[in-house]
Amino acid sequence: MVDENLQVEGGAESRRVIDDAELKRMMKASKGSFFQRNAYQAVTLLLIAINVAVYAVETFSSGLHFDISSRVLVDMGAMYPPLIQSAGDLYRFVTPMFLHLDLMHLAFNMVALYSVGALLEQVLGKANFIALYFIGGITGNVVSYLAGIYLEGGMAVSAGASTSVFGLFVATALLGVLHREGRTFFAEYSKGMWGVIAANVAYSFLVPGISISGHLGGALGGAIAMFMLPEYGLKVPNPVRVVVAIAWVAFLGWVLASQGLVG
Repeated sequence: MVDENLQVEGGAESRRVIDDAELKRMMKASKGSFFQRNAYQAVTLLLIAINVAVYAVETFSSGLHFDISSRVLVDMGAMYPPLIQSAGDLYRFVTPMFLHLDLMHLAFNMVALYSVGALLEQVLGKANFIALYFIGGITGNVVSYLAGIYLEGGMAVSAGASTSVFGLFVATALLGVLHREGRTFFAEYSKGMWGVIAANVAYSFLVPGISISGHLGGALGGAIAMFMLPEYGLKVPNPVRVVVAIAWVAFLGWVLASQGLVG
C-alpha cells in the first residue's frame, strides 16, 4: 500500500490511501503500452512475428510435425532451382526467407534477428532496415539459385531467414567503418560482430545440409545494401550509392535474362 499526501485548508494534512490495484494502473500508465515501449524495434518484432506465424502454418501443413517436410517447404515457396522456370516463379527469391526447416532452425534465426535488429532499426531507420532485410535475403536466394544451376550437387531445397540474418550481421559489422557518429562504440561492437560472422561461416561449411551459397550471398547482400541505402548517417557518397544500386539491379536483371526468366 502507498500513501499520497494531499494539502488542505488551514495547513492540515490529509492522506489518501492508494490501493494495490490503483498503484498497478498508475505504473502501467507511466510505462505505456507494449507497442509504445517497443516502438524503436517494431519492425524487428513484426518480422519475427511473421516468421513465427509462417512456421505455424508449416507445422499444421506437416500434420503438426515440427520437422517440416520438403514437400511442404516447396509448396510454400522454398528455394528449389528446377522450379524457377518463368517470371511467375520469381516469388521464390523472397518467400524462402520466411520459411524454416524445424523449430531449432526458426529459434536460431529469430534470436539472431532480435540480437541485431533493434540496433539496426534505430540507427538506419525503419524503411532502410526493411530494405536491408530484403536486399540481403533476395541476394542470398539469388546466389543460392545460381549455385544450384551451375554447381554440381547444388539442386537442393533451401529455406530460412539466415540469408537476411547474414546480411544484418555484415551491416552491423560495417557500422564501425561507415557510421558518422559513435565511432568508438560501433568500432568495438563491430569487432565482436566480425567474430560472430566468422563463427557462422565456419559452421556453414562444417555442418552438412546448410546452404553455404545462401549464407555467403546474404552476407554480400548486406554489404551491398550498406553502400546503397539513402541514410545520411552512413559515410557513403551519393554517387557511390547510385552506382552500387544500379550494379545490384543490373546483376539481378542479368540473372533473370540469362536464365530466360524474363523477356
